[in-house]
Amino acid sequence: MTRIAIEHGLVLTMDGAGRVIENGRVVVEGRDIVAVEHYTADPLPDCDLVIDATGRIVLPGLVNSHTHLCMVFGRTIGPERRLLEWLDLLMPMMAAMDQEALYVAELLGCVENIKNGNTSLVENIFMPPSATADIEDAAFRALRDSGIRGTVARATEARHFDPRFCETAGEQAERVGRLAGRWHGSEGDRLRLSIGPLLPWVLDENGFRETRRIARDNGLSLHMHVAESPEFNLMIARHFGRNIRQVELLEEVGCLGPDVQAIACADVSAHEIELLAASGTAVLFDPPTRLFWGTGFPPIRDFLTAGVTCGLATNGAAANCGQDVFESMKYACATAKTAANDPRALTAARALRMATVEGARAIGRPETGSIEVGKRADLITVEARQPHLAPLFDPEKALVYSARGGDVRDAVIDGKVVMRDRKVLTVDENALLSEAEQVARRCAARAGLTLPAARLMQVQDHA
Repeated sequence: MTRIAIEHGLVLTMDGAGRVIENGRVVVEGRDIVAVEHYTADPLPDCDLVIDATGRIVLPGLVNSHTHLCMVFGRTIGPERRLLEWLDLLMPMMAAMDQEALYVAELLGCVENIKNGNTSLVENIFMPPSATADIEDAAFRALRDSGIRGTVARATEARHFDPRFCETAGEQAERVGRLAGRWHGSEGDRLRLSIGPLLPWVLDENGFRETRRIARDNGLSLHMHVAESPEFNLMIARHFGRNIRQVELLEEVGCLGPDVQAIACADVSAHEIELLAASGTAVLFDPPTRLFWGTGFPPIRDFLTAGVTCGLATNGAAANCGQDVFESMKYACATAKTAANDPRALTAARALRMATVEGARAIGRPETGSIEVGKRADLITVEARQPHLAPLFDPEKALVYSARGGDVRDAVIDGKVVMRDRKVLTVDENALLSEAEQVARRCAARAGLTLPAARLMQVQDHA
């Protein structure tokens, strides 16, 4: 069993007491954290690896509670469009992807997440279903091979959507059953499956109830976009033929509860917040994307005041062009303060918890998210000896307001060192970048999209 020690760092445990340990030592054995303590000169027996974290902050790996790695080839394509216009632009690119292309896209997204310090993610995937294979297998293989802790949240469409992406309830049930049997709980429970409709109007009321049944039959959680903008609620009323808002609809069809994750929630009423809180539904915020699309500031303070469990997310790289949860923390604070006209509406300390221990609980991963004995060993180190983080008066505020994903140096996931000194150890990054460029352009050509010529700078030898 592998034994790893991380020594001399400033350890932010994110435990219930909020312990901060200067010159700390965290010991990992196998997949678990077995010691969290002050460093002593006494040597540790049988250590396979000692990571010197001098000058670094050691904290739980960040939780990216909602992304779309399947759309990563659309990075910088259309971020200045309205949400639904942007989606129409990206759909042909996605429809042009085969399993090979999807694997490359997902693996690229996993590497980007790891390098930003995200040790857990929820990949909300929607792809045209195939009659001969389950294309989601490619996403699971990428998560497996990268070493990240991940959930593939398979989205469903049955109506009012591109027909290539739609399927019947029976087809959904069969495919979900196969995927759950192969992947849910695999790799020692590092990989999981969840499901949910991509958009609120792509199912009717019976479709929602059937999706809920399929989730329960397979022991899965529900993960879905909820009330992303005022336009969403107007379209819901039109497609369902009555004056109803999305959270009210979800409550009516039995799709709220502690096993449900609602992403965005930018346009909700006070009554809907009460419904979410009373049901124990988790809410996931992606503030950079809300700013990109101009869909409004979610009332984050109201959710927290109501006792809703909240996590943070980046959304897909095609939506906000990045996977940096540090950025999400910063903009969560900024948007919460702006929406409430109160600089205390969301503190840095609470935002950091939303990105770690609370975010882990929100996505059903309470075994992670804090540095405590018995928790799974998902840890990162952040280089603090940098001009933009000095002087380090308040580590939590520095992480939320000043740090960025590129400051992360090391990542341990499920007890394995996945990144060391910014080098990802599970993937040949240079080869992946070259392949991704080629595959993305091939998919764009199939989709009839015209892209600018590559502009990669070549390193010149001036010797």
